[in-house]
Amino acid sequence: MKKFFSLMLVALVMLGVTACEQNVTIDTPKSEGLSFYAEIAMTRASINDEDGDKIWNTTWESNDTLRVTDAENNSFDFVYSTTELNKFTCENPEASILVGKSVTIKLVNEIPVSYNREKGLVICEQVDSFNPNSEEPIVLNPKNSFLRFTNNCYNGADITLTYPENFNCAPFVVDTNNTTSNTFSTSDSGDILVSFLVPEYDEIEYENGVPATLSYSTNGHICKEKVLKIRAGKIYNLGTLTEPVKSDIGVVGSFQGWDVANPVAMYESNDGWIVATNIELYKTDEFKFVKGNTWNESYGGSSAFIAEVNTEYTLTSDNGNNIKVAKNGKFDIYFNPVTLDFKYECVEEYADLTVDITIDNKANWSPLYITLKSGDIVIVDKATVTDNKYTVSGDYIGESLSYTLSNGSKTVEGNVSITKDGATINLEETIIKLTVQLDTDNAKQWWGNTMKIHVWETGTSFDTSWPGNVMTSEGNYTWSIVVPSELVGKTIKYLVHNGNGWQSNDSTVTISAEGNTVTGSSIGIN
Repeated sequence: MKKFFSLMLVALVMLGVTACEQNVTIDTPKSEGLSFYAEIAMTRASINDEDGDKIWNTTWESNDTLRVTDAENNSFDFVYSTTELNKFTCENPEASILVGKSVTIKLVNEIPVSYNREKGLVICEQVDSFNPNSEEPIVLNPKNSFLRFTNNCYNGADITLTYPENFNCAPFVVDTNNTTSNTFSTSDSGDILVSFLVPEYDEIEYENGVPATLSYSTNGHICKEKVLKIRAGKIYNLGTLTEPVKSDIGVVGSFQGWDVANPVAMYESNDGWIVATNIELYKTDEFKFVKGNTWNESYGGSSAFIAEVNTEYTLTSDNGNNIKVAKNGKFDIYFNPVTLDFKYECVEEYADLTVDITIDNKANWSPLYITLKSGDIVIVDKATVTDNKYTVSGDYIGESLSYTLSNGSKTVEGNVSITKDGATINLEETIIKLTVQLDTDNAKQWWGNTMKIHVWETGTSFDTSWPGNVMTSEGNYTWSIVVPSELVGKTIKYLVHNGNGWQSNDSTVTISAEGNTVTGSSIGIN
């Protein structure tokens, strides 16, 4: 019977139940050594791992040993009592230095050579103290599950466990320093056993365990991924982890300068897919797939399209169109060389990006104000521009924003395309001239040296009062006047006169952004 229980304990140790951290307060005379009561219980009677092996509950037998280690690395063996149930006693009086200290408890037994017990510390529920006189034992309930795998990856492997959003992700316990993370990285080769915590869950709703995604990657490339039902105390065997196989198909695009000689490498994944991982893309980017390092064989859309994330598309091998990106972020890009199917998945979405809009202020406007719109939505209204730069935050990369720049009296409008590097607006003092030129001898003879223009019904701030605005002589019977930019595209009514009885007929002209020149024949001057 003793041998049977000992074998069970060895099996438990092999599964990684090798330590329980506790805050320990021991109240006993220092000269008598220490003793305490404890029992270790699994949450389920017996569970099979994926190979059908049993995971046992712990049953203590006389002469079984716990080892207690304090923060200063002093260790003491506590031997299971032969007479009192669940009592562990240390005969070494020096163990009294543990009073009031936090210690680590490790199971000590014959450890198989193939198992490294420095891996897989078991984290247990915290208790306030160990009282040697207490009638109630301290119950340590391990909640850990375990990953077992053989690592043959040349540069190591990263293993990630992701629970659904409604669960708190439980970290791996990586080493004896209690380093924890949801991603476990290892460069160790050979057989490895690593423990991780299983979160609390409703066992009625999740009768078969918590659904979790388990994946491993090497050199940033996902090699394998699957959804498991995680339960406490269970071993999950990943098998042998190996380096991914590189495909002769790669990804090229605007994100890497369309450098076909150096496409982004893709690696074999699951179910016939090849994948390139963690590619940073923006809505201004486009890409496609190439075979080898030339354009001789490439794969794209049968027509230009914006690819929605997590959606499968079938491409053409006939040098198809570029694939446009729907979101800003990091992506895993998948391609199936047999079916020519394509999809991409968002690893990290860039939903709130900050970029600078630089104003090349050649007009030297000061103060300078900016209004930005995304469609009909006003992003910012008449904000002050400082140092000719305005910072805008949001999901605007790849979008064209309309803008209005103003100095309080003059305005300039236009559109600006936002890229991951921001944008630049050129602000120049726009000079729009309306030029009038006499082209008849009679007018030249009698007109004189002065010309004024009277306008009306412009709907702008342009002066419409009589006798109008004096025009500037350009020589050769030509006069001009600068008109507001807000008149561009509008048709104005006007006449010109010399202030001394000579004037043109009522005329109209549609103001062009490049300015307008009208001659005597078109303005009714004789």
